[in-house]
Amino acid sequence: MNLHPKVRPWWQRALILPALSLLMAYKALQLPRFILPRAFRSIVTRWDYSMFWMLIKSGLTRAYIDQPCQFKMPNTFEPKVEVAADYKLTTDQIQQFNEDGFIGPFDAFSREEMANFRLEMLAKENTKSKTYGFCTPRDRHFEMPNLWEHMTRSAITERVAQLLGPDLLCWRSQLFYKGPHSPAIQYHQASTFMVEDYLDPAIFPENLSDIFQLTVWVAVDDATPENGCLQFVRGTHDRIRTIKFGGEEGFYNAQFSLEFDRDPSRIVTVPVKSGQFLIFAERCIHGSPPNTTDRHRLAFNIRVIPTDVPVYTNKEKYRSVYNGGKYHLKNWGVSVLRGEDRHSLSRTVDPKEIHQQLATEKRRAA
Repeated sequence: MNLHPKVRPWWQRALILPALSLLMAYKALQLPRFILPRAFRSIVTRWDYSMFWMLIKSGLTRAYIDQPCQFKMPNTFEPKVEVAADYKLTTDQIQQFNEDGFIGPFDAFSREEMANFRLEMLAKENTKSKTYGFCTPRDRHFEMPNLWEHMTRSAITERVAQLLGPDLLCWRSQLFYKGPHSPAIQYHQASTFMVEDYLDPAIFPENLSDIFQLTVWVAVDDATPENGCLQFVRGTHDRIRTIKFGGEEGFYNAQFSLEFDRDPSRIVTVPVKSGQFLIFAERCIHGSPPNTTDRHRLAFNIRVIPTDVPVYTNKEKYRSVYNGGKYHLKNWGVSVLRGEDRHSLSRTVDPKEIHQQLATEKRRAA
């Protein structure tokens, strides 16, 4: 079943709507799932009834952008670990994060470090990934030693640990090249990243209402309102919204509009200087305006989870519908950012070992 988010002609909807109704009934009757084709089996297993009903009652014009969930405010705003004074968050800052869905910017790198890394990032732009075998900005930390070193900087990991806990994994990273006069990235949100596949999530937290993943966004260039710095809609990590298919907005290769209250008083524009970073819950609605300048805006992010959250469970490949790519996972793995992985719930990779292998191969080829 092709679930690419777009407005469909009536004849396609006439075929898909009864199929979805039958699958919802199949789920409700708890009939055996192993006999179903993979796509149908995933839908029956992973979708809840609100996901089915939103598509059905809207006539395939609206859907949840990700697995529906609602954020539960914690009982305390004390940090989850004790850290060095230089990196300590106050209870007021932690409360602000839980209320707003984002926090920062914080200092992590010098401008000189970012100037050197900028050249490395530009050299990787539009090159084939050694991990996935095609051109993608994802997970380049497996082949870029300096990126991995930056990702594990204490200024980052010690602050994230106070929000998520002592033992942390990176399950994904991404390089961002926003070129001169690039268009806006529309407002979006994610939870378990079913937004990419629509059949299966990428991560499997025990409780969807918890904060179980944080994104760290690091500015390599100064990010300004003129070149497209991030914008957040304060407090919108409270729940997953619906999308309306079609319209003028687009998210990469998908065409949809996120449905939420666009009250200007809740939209926060966050300039970030080179070497600084933000921390935010991916559920907090965010986007970035167009780059109206003649210069690029570079950044990278880290997606961080506690070690008790499984990733890509029993999957050989993962697809991203709106990017049009299939990511074969044989070279992928979660990597320990801080502490220890005492659960071993996902395939694990040590980037330093891969860096050594690549260096050895390069010497042999020279």
